[in-house]
Amino acid sequence: MNLSPKKIVKQLIYVLFISLAVPFLLGFLNFLHPLFDSYSHFRIHLLLVLIPTMFLLAFFHELKNLLIYLLLIMLASLYLYYLNQPFKPKPIEHDKNSTLKHIQFNLRYDNPKMDSVVAYLKESQADVITLQEVTKEHQKKLEALKEEHYLVEFSERYPHLAWRKGAYPYQAYCEFYPRIGAVAILSKHPFNEESSTCLQGEGLIWSQIMVKKKPINIVSIHTRWPYPSSQAEQIQKIKPIFKDIKSPSIIAGDFNAASWSHTVKEIEEASNTKVIEGLRWSISLEKQLPLLPNFKLAIDHVLISNEFQVANIFVEKNLGSDHLPIVSELRY
Repeated sequence: MNLSPKKIVKQLIYVLFISLAVPFLLGFLNFLHPLFDSYSHFRIHLLLVLIPTMFLLAFFHELKNLLIYLLLIMLASLYLYYLNQPFKPKPIEHDKNSTLKHIQFNLRYDNPKMDSVVAYLKESQADVITLQEVTKEHQKKLEALKEEHYLVEFSERYPHLAWRKGAYPYQAYCEFYPRIGAVAILSKHPFNEESSTCLQGEGLIWSQIMVKKKPINIVSIHTRWPYPSSQAEQIQKIKPIFKDIKSPSIIAGDFNAASWSHTVKEIEEASNTKVIEGLRWSISLEKQLPLLPNFKLAIDHVLISNEFQVANIFVEKNLGSDHLPIVSELRY
């Protein structure tokens, strides 16, 4: 049977539509299988191609079906708009008069700009920093930030000897993958050693810091990709630790998962925290996908317990990693 050029084009657009719509819809069933959770991470990207594909299909149909496609296009566009909402600050409650600045950053194991990273962290004045992919070479650079030393300072009358504390004297590291590196926490404030855990090989470290004698639990986390990697099994291994981590708490890291993923929802439920709202493109996949320039994902997150309110959260400048630092300013 001979097909006209118009019918061939229509069939090709149908194939494209189905190949996009199936993973998009399966992404909403991400609780059934890790493969579907992987699909859900690309929800925005699939919509960006699905919407124009449905426009093309609409022109090949009569008025009745055309209206159905236009309705689907409208619903898809509204959902895309909803997913793309940035962080919107809310009024801070009067009793939230303490401030905590936090930085979340996946260094990347082969980061060539560690001197710039160290200088940035030192200048940031952040209270606490959560890091991932910290290699032994990275750790040597970062440990310079905890050095305490004496220096000579000059006043108007005479020089005197002063004692200067390191920018981040309290540091904790927990090995994940030997080649990829550890998860880590750097803090200006002292650790409560009795409330800390390293889940070696599982990408989680928990340390309780004491801020003005008040305990705050900090978790740095790095999860694997859902499928074909073993993120689901990893989550089941780390979930029990959250029974011991009481509020107030901050959980931050490279989740390799979108904020609406099943993985993030599982951690939210286990830890009694919520991901800070707003879309933040935190990783560029130019090295992994060179044929797709500017392809980004939003897979780095900060989860907080309800003691905290967010004054601001934003993505910082490039510091040699494929990930970007995420800076949050919290009130409690």
